[in-house]
Amino acid sequence: MHALSQTTERPPIVVVMGHVDHGKSTLLDFIRKSNVVAGEAGGITQHVAAYEVEHEREGQKKRITFIDTPGHAAFQTIRARGANVADIAILVVAADDGVKAQTLEALAAIRESDIPFVVAINKIDKPNADMSRTQASLLEQHVYLEKFGGDVPWAAISAKTGAGIPELLDLVLLVADLEEFKADPTANAQGYVIEAHRDQKRGIAATLIITNGTLESGMAVTAGHAVAPVRIMEDHKGKTLKSATFSTPITLVGFDELPEAGLEFHSFENKKLAEAARVQKTAPVESAAATEGRFVMPIIVRADAIGSLDAIAHEVKKLGDEFSGVKIVQSGIGNISEADVKNAIGSHETAMVIGFNVNVDNSARDHARQFSINVETFDIIYKLTERLEELLKTMAPKRTVEESIGKAKLLKVFSSRKEVHVVGGSVSEGRMLRGGDVRVFRRKQAIGVGKIINLQSHRQDVERIETGGEFGAEIDASFELQEHDIIECFKTTTV
Repeated sequence: MHALSQTTERPPIVVVMGHVDHGKSTLLDFIRKSNVVAGEAGGITQHVAAYEVEHEREGQKKRITFIDTPGHAAFQTIRARGANVADIAILVVAADDGVKAQTLEALAAIRESDIPFVVAINKIDKPNADMSRTQASLLEQHVYLEKFGGDVPWAAISAKTGAGIPELLDLVLLVADLEEFKADPTANAQGYVIEAHRDQKRGIAATLIITNGTLESGMAVTAGHAVAPVRIMEDHKGKTLKSATFSTPITLVGFDELPEAGLEFHSFENKKLAEAARVQKTAPVESAAATEGRFVMPIIVRADAIGSLDAIAHEVKKLGDEFSGVKIVQSGIGNISEADVKNAIGSHETAMVIGFNVNVDNSARDHARQFSINVETFDIIYKLTERLEELLKTMAPKRTVEESIGKAKLLKVFSSRKEVHVVGGSVSEGRMLRGGDVRVFRRKQAIGVGKIINLQSHRQDVERIETGGEFGAEIDASFELQEHDIIECFKTTTV
């Protein structure tokens, strides 16, 4: 862009992390004076987004960029990605609740990213707030707070009333001063894709955060294989920009395909240079052995944003076991269309179509009804995964599972007539059951399966013999039994 490079102070990029209901979005809401939570399904932030604010410290106004990462456990990949993009993390912990499972996940992501962090102990306005207990729960996780023998800065806040938030922002800027974040405004801009979505009117748009350099109208951007000319560039409030520099979150419209969230982007003087430099696509090679002998339920997924697709893919991988699972055979951004339903019909195994925060086109609904294709939509991620788990249990073929009940040693074979053998034995572990199936072992080799058709103790018919008990039994088997054979009693269930 320019001949000479010169580094200058760069505003910090801050990620806010913590447990699902400990007040991260309320904190950001207070900071930027706009409401995100009200429109979110179930009160859970469903997307990563970035916002820029100004805060005055020691008479100087300074910029801070915030990344909001979804708090629900399903968004673990986004949360980790958010921490990797950021310079500083704020770990939000509720004073009335202390450290929870997702607090630990967030803490692990922060430590893995090796970035400094500040603790915000929130909800101090709650009647049951317990600062001492919360501080102790942090200490148990080796988070050593300042004033308590440690070096982790912290502030007591109420995201609801705003108490302590100026002090929290002071701490963020103090950490930023100590870290001395630098960038070169004369370089071509580079940074990260935070989010991407398909705008029905304007095309594919992505939220980018610039970590170095300057982006100007007329330039072009690459993110992986995706390319966009810099024509429509807006700040987080939707205001048109001609130029943007480091730590600024922007929306760039006009990508030729959806860039993946979390990818690094680079900028070039023009579109021709960008297209020449773009990363070439490579198709993933899928291992046939991975699905051999395993039932796989195919689904087509349409979602409102890349972040949602990431989260769904992350959760889908967890579903099932070594015998069955769910596979996304196709995914994309935008409403469910007739083409999606046709693709579901045309797939190797008829797929179902799942939508997240999207609508179903009328033609798609009609087509699905006509061809009996299952189309379902959701607005909360864990409801979607619960439903997939339920469907997988219904659709996966039943299989038989053997459970060992007990073992016995044959001490005597009294007689054999046709296929009925009269034996005496002793139970070494578990129990023998009348009517139970038995597997017979001779010198540790399985030689066949039979059934206990009668069981006696002290010449009385009984239903079972427990460990240590001696018994007489009639066993139906198509092979000869011998003294010292081991019989294992087992039951078979269908799952």
